[in-house]
Formats: sequence, C-alpha cells, structure tokens
Amino acid sequence: MKRIKKLKISNFKAFKEEEVFDFDGKNVLIYGNNGAGKSSLFWALYTFLQSSIKISEEEIQKYFKYFDKDIVDTHQSLLNLFMSEDQNSFIEMTSIDDNGEMHTNIISKNNINTLGNETIQELNSSSDFINYKLLHNFYSVSHRQEVNLWSVFERDIFPFLVDDTTVVPWLEIIRNKTENIPLTGSGAPSKGRVKDSFINEINNLNTNISSLLSQIEVNANDFLKDHFFKGEDVVKVSLIFNKKFRYENIKKKLWEDGNDAIRYSELQIKLMVEIFDKNTEEWIEVHRVQSFLNEAQLTRIAIAIRIGALRTRVQNETDFKILVLDDMLNSLDMANRVDIMRIILNKDNDSRLDYFDEFQKIILTHDKGFFDLLQRHTDDEEWVYYKFTKDETTNTAPSIKKELTNLQKAEKYFNDDEFEACGNELRKEGEAVFSNFLDPEMKNVKKEFESFSDKIKKAYNLTIQNKRQKFEQIFSNNGIEIEKIRMIDSDINQNPNLSENERVALNRLKGKLFEYLIHVCEGRDVKESHINNTKEILNRVLNPASHHNDNPLYREELKEAILHMQDIKDLLENN
Repeated sequence: MKRIKKLKISNFKAFKEEEVFDFDGKNVLIYGNNGAGKSSLFWALYTFLQSSIKISEEEIQKYFKYFDKDIVDTHQSLLNLFMSEDQNSFIEMTSIDDNGEMHTNIISKNNINTLGNETIQELNSSSDFINYKLLHNFYSVSHRQEVNLWSVFERDIFPFLVDDTTVVPWLEIIRNKTENIPLTGSGAPSKGRVKDSFINEINNLNTNISSLLSQIEVNANDFLKDHFFKGEDVVKVSLIFNKKFRYENIKKKLWEDGNDAIRYSELQIKLMVEIFDKNTEEWIEVHRVQSFLNEAQLTRIAIAIRIGALRTRVQNETDFKILVLDDMLNSLDMANRVDIMRIILNKDNDSRLDYFDEFQKIILTHDKGFFDLLQRHTDDEEWVYYKFTKDETTNTAPSIKKELTNLQKAEKYFNDDEFEACGNELRKEGEAVFSNFLDPEMKNVKKEFESFSDKIKKAYNLTIQNKRQKFEQIFSNNGIEIEKIRMIDSDINQNPNLSENERVALNRLKGKLFEYLIHVCEGRDVKESHINNTKEILNRVLNPASHHNDNPLYREELKEAILHMQDIKDLLENN
C-alpha cells in the first residue's frame, strides 16, 4: 500500500521556517498543547489533498500569497503571520509505494504539481478528516431549530465522496449542475424545452443525492448498532433531503460569494433520530435531538454518520488513504474515548472493521493522558510519535520533536549515564508491555490502578492458564470414551478392542499430544521464565530506581534489564 513517508511544511499557519515530519509510512500519534500547531498540520494535509481537485492554480496559490488588507485575492492567505514577503512557503509530501519508489509533490505560490495529479486525487477521494469542530457542527443549533446537516455535508462530506461513474467529487457535481439556470444568448432565462430539460436534470440530481444519503444512513445505522450498541436496537438515524434544489432557488445564485446564508436556508438535510422502546417495541422520534440527547450520545451519532459516509466512499478500491483525527473526542470522558478508539484501532480484530486497518492514521490530541494511553497500546513498529509544545505567552514557533517510547528513553538515559532516569523509564515500559499483554483489546483501561507486581503475577497466571486450556482443548469434544483413551499407550493399530474409526481417532489424538509436548519442550517455559525474571529485575533494579534509595545501580544490571525488556516485549507481543 502507498503511504506518506515524509511531510515538509514551511511558513504555513503556525509553522515557521521548515518543519520536517518523518512519518516513514507509519501511523502517527501527536500530542500538543493549545496553539502548538496540531490544527496547522491538520489543515496543511487537508489543503494539500484538496489542491488536486481545484479548477486552477490560482485557487491554490491564494493560500500562499502574502497578506495585504488592500488586495482582496490575498485575504485567504494561510501564511505564517510572522514571515516576511520574500520568504518561501510550501507544503511538500513524499509518498512511498509497495516497490519502495518515492513520489514527491508540492504546493506553493510558484510551484504546484498536485493539480490533476491522479495519485493525490486518489488519496483525497479515499481519505477523511475529522475534528471536534466538525463533529460539533452536527448539532450546534438552538433548541427550537431542527438539525440541518446541509452545511456539514457541503463542507466535510460531499468534497470527499466521489461518483462511481465519473470519479468526480459530489460537491463538484452538485455545484456544476446548480451554478445557474440556463440562459439565452442575451442573458435572459431560457424557456420551453431547454428549461424543462434543466428542471428534469435537477430532479434527477435531487434523486441521486437522496439515494446517496440513503446509503450513508444504512452504513451509519449498521455502525451504531454493531459497534456502539452491541448489536441491539437502541438508536437509529435518518437523513432526509426535504429542502431540495429547485428552479426558483437556483435563480438566486446559491453559490455566489456572500450567498452562503441563502443556500443554507434553501437546502436542508434533516437529521432525524429515533429511540427504540423495548416495552412497546416501537421507535420513538426524538424532536430537537440537541435538547434531549447528551453530548456523548450526539457525538456517537455524528461519528456514525461520518463513518457511514466513509464506508460509502471507500467501496472504491484504492491503496492510498489517510484518516486524520484532530481532538475528535474532545467532548467525551476517557471511558467513551477509549471505546471509540478501540473501534478505530480495531483492537478486537473485528472483520467488519477491517477497512480501518487500510488507513494510515494520523491522530492529534491535546490531552497528554490520552496520548500516553494510546502510546502504551500501540506498537512503535507501526507508529511514530510526536510532541508539539509552545509557550502561549510568546510568539515563538512551536517546538516539534519525535516523542521516544519509554524503552528508547531508557536507552538514551543509559548512554548518558543517567541511571536513575533509565530505571524509571524501564519500569514504565514494563508496565505498558504487561498492560498490553493482559488487555490487548483495551477493554480494562478504565479500571482501577494495578501495581506492576500485580500485573506480573497476573501475566504469569494467564500463561499457565492458557497452557492448561490448550492442553484441555486436545481432549475436549473428541467423542472418545475415557476407557478408549486409556489405550493410547498401547499398540493402537494392533489392538483388537478398537474399531477402525477408534484407531484413527486415537492416532489423531496421539499426534496432537506429541505436537503439544514438543511445543512445550522447545519453549522450555520461556514465557514463564521471562515473566519471573521481570519480577526479579523489578525488585533488584527498577524499584530502587523508582524509589530513589541508596542501593547502587550498576551499569551491567541496567544493560541486562534493557535487553530483558526488549525480549519480554517481543515475546508477549508475538505470542
């Protein structure tokens, strides 16, 4: 699959000079405090992908022009406020394909090679960008109003949905057909068959939009039921296109600059939510959902609709797609955040969520605790981690650096002879490794704190239990009577008390027992011994480091502990 290998951003929004993000084709997790540049990265990626479907270079260049309040076509500039007019600004992306070939594209004021580029268009049409503000737009209306999702679809969904036949984004199709009514050569409205033909086209467009919304609705409701409500009927949504394009409202030039308010009042995609009443087994409509559902429920509905649109889009085969999430779960408590991240990371290995595995995921958060949690439950072989920081009291540029894992920090501290810090990081790494082993699906991260010693004990007991279960599975449901099993150490093939079918069954059972015995002997209880060694290292090396007592920390002991932690990590993650 194609992946983003490197991203360079210079003098764009919060970024000064040139920032280089080495993604190396991996998923990306970023922590940053407010104003540190997370949203700037989000919009840099969004702007870069959208550039591939613009009509002209001028529509891209406007973002890189030096702002001048007296020149209108510079008013959409996204240049860093502190750059001078002679400084260069650009966004450059390098992607890598399955053959290891690199492809570099760039957008800037004077250099653009994304416009009409099929690879970037493919990435744009199959990717999705979701942040807290976009989700909030689903229900940010007054209590007396119906929720109208037209503006949400126009900004955040239709630009990414591609028509299967023409491979043109739906927003472009809609705009092209509704830009204006047909006019005669003199500029007067056309009449007769021309007008009738146009009205027929608009009716067909409305029908196609309704059909598209129905697909998204089905996918959204499937997602709600399967992944938020454990397969039960609880909530369902409807997307009703009840205020449509008409000849009369198209005459108002809905897409002309300054006519957004007219367009949003003339067009409506109504969000209707229904709750299932188990007592009557009937669906009850919720009027004014923003008044009667809490923010967690509304966020789940919004996410389901966004993912419903995503599922509608990714049916087009492509091997280049990113999913960018910027503080998407900002309004939820940790419990709800974890539940949703379990889905997006597909921690249950659910085949129905395999499509999430196809994305190169870029997750941004301002919550350090949430960042730490996700870092502990992701693999640094598949993820890279970044930390953005900025002093909000100054105008300095954000500080951006790769965030090391605890094990990488331990190695760095070891090489710097900072043994106490090394021991602390090793302890954190050990706790994360054992937490992942005991809870690979992130189902128990909300429970009360467990000590490292308790985790080691539970991990040891779990390995013994798994071994016992594997042994018991050999004998379960084999349909052989115990009297016959006792004959397994006899010459099965020559035993006159056994039928041919019984001989075959016992030989099969004997083979499984030998396979199990060889597996145990080859392993020599490696996992159990490594877990026990971890307990010894905790007591001898890591505890003294954490408690800052006077026990000496010797270089060789820490070196041994680092190597052991690497081994136990590989052992527990791969078994």
